[in-house]
Amino acid sequence: MRLILICPSWGRVCGIASYSRQLGDGLRALGVETDVATTPAALGNLLGRRQYGGILMQHEYGLYYFNLIAMLNQADRSGLPFIVTMHNSDHRGWMGAQHLFLFKGRAKFVVHSEIARDNLLRVPVSLDASRLTVIPMGSPDFREQFGPVEDVRREMGLPPGGFVVGFFGFAAEHKGIPDLVKALLGLTNVTGYISATVHPVNPHAVDAIYERSGLTRLPGEKGVYGNVTLSHEWIPDEKFGRYQNAMDAIVLPYSMHGESVSTSMMAHVVLACGRPTIVTAVPYFADLGDTVLRIPDNQPETIAAAIEALRKDPGLRESLAARAAGYAAEHAWPRVAQSYVDLL
Repeated sequence: MRLILICPSWGRVCGIASYSRQLGDGLRALGVETDVATTPAALGNLLGRRQYGGILMQHEYGLYYFNLIAMLNQADRSGLPFIVTMHNSDHRGWMGAQHLFLFKGRAKFVVHSEIARDNLLRVPVSLDASRLTVIPMGSPDFREQFGPVEDVRREMGLPPGGFVVGFFGFAAEHKGIPDLVKALLGLTNVTGYISATVHPVNPHAVDAIYERSGLTRLPGEKGVYGNVTLSHEWIPDEKFGRYQNAMDAIVLPYSMHGESVSTSMMAHVVLACGRPTIVTAVPYFADLGDTVLRIPDNQPETIAAAIEALRKDPGLRESLAARAAGYAAEHAWPRVAQSYVDLL
């Protein structure tokens, strides 16, 4: 079987493009090949060239403007099984208006969590619940990347031994990075490694980390502030898993970003590294159940208390690490890809 993946941001630094690439890898593991369309013209060219078994469209409101209607019409006219993955759901303004065109066709829809499903069913434009399926986000397999922890920490410029807490991801205001910095700076028995890379559409978010943390940004892409390393270097794919696996715990202290309901891809990457993970009680992590340690907010004192509780309880760390590894295995990308094939 061969499928078409629609992803307007393909080839760019974008979470939707990463999802599309990893889904394509999962499909390939099942023997299913994919071709990617980024524009209506590219989609029409693919449909005119060869036979396909279905179309998988990745939707995020900001990726589509006038091209949305054209792509939906082409997919509908093709007669092929057609699935739209809604990576977030929102009701406001032009985002809510897209539902007028999305829901009037024959597509089936996928979301990543029950809370996202409930949110999408509340939109003013009616959507039949039978057209909406929950397929959780996938987790990569990083196991071949893992190396001896102390060797990896040395490679990262970290001191040997000690309890190390990490953050990995793009810098963004809603991710609570300055609050994590303040929490770590107040802990005497913990080393922090924060990898907050620059997103191309939000380059000022890195500067905001220093402003809100009360720190002066040093020259270069990495600086050490007491017990905290702040890095903005891009981590190559082949090192992403080994760096996170070298942490004793990872903290994702997100706050709610607008009114959109979506799922954190980074959380699923972290779990694939088998690390105990602290998250805030926000919808981004609603699908993770008891695989993570939840905190009620991202105030520095709340974060610090959770880190200390985890540091002092090796049994809890072992339990969370085991749950993380189990979750990642259950949600491996080939399993996610099989769910899409079954839905087609």
